[in-house]
Amino acid sequence: MKIKLVWIGRSKDKNFADLIDQYRKRLSHYCSLEIAELKELKPGRLSAAELMKKEAELLLRQVADQDLMVLMDERGRQWTSMELSQWLQAKMNIATPRMTLVIGGAWGVDAKVTQRADRIWSLSKLTLTHDMARVFLIEQIYRGFTILRGEKYHNE
Repeated sequence: MKIKLVWIGRSKDKNFADLIDQYRKRLSHYCSLEIAELKELKPGRLSAAELMKKEAELLLRQVADQDLMVLMDERGRQWTSMELSQWLQAKMNIATPRMTLVIGGAWGVDAKVTQRADRIWSLSKLTLTHDMARVFLIEQIYRGFTILRGEKYHNE
């Protein structure tokens, strides 16, 4: 399976960047993984709505027409790790060409991004920093694959 993670901005903290890189390496045993870190736009003279529209253009350029797009949003559906692994398996069973998971910018995402999404997930009801959300997302994808393989990473 091919998975693409797309988000606005880069981690300014080396510890978070290192964690993401560790999980990227671990996931290479299970899937083809690509990460697109898009340049963070500075508000300056732009309103939040204008900023989200510009970010929407950047984000949607990263999503191919045939991609299954999953938007990470606090208002989305929450999953257990087991549910996520079963969902991943179902998508592999129907030969989904590529799954693209998107994390928007600090102001959220424009309606165009939400409309394009095939699924909307929430990692938590808690407010997470973008760095934490990125780490949680990549870790849960890794956990999902280890569950599918029956590996000891997940205890249940």
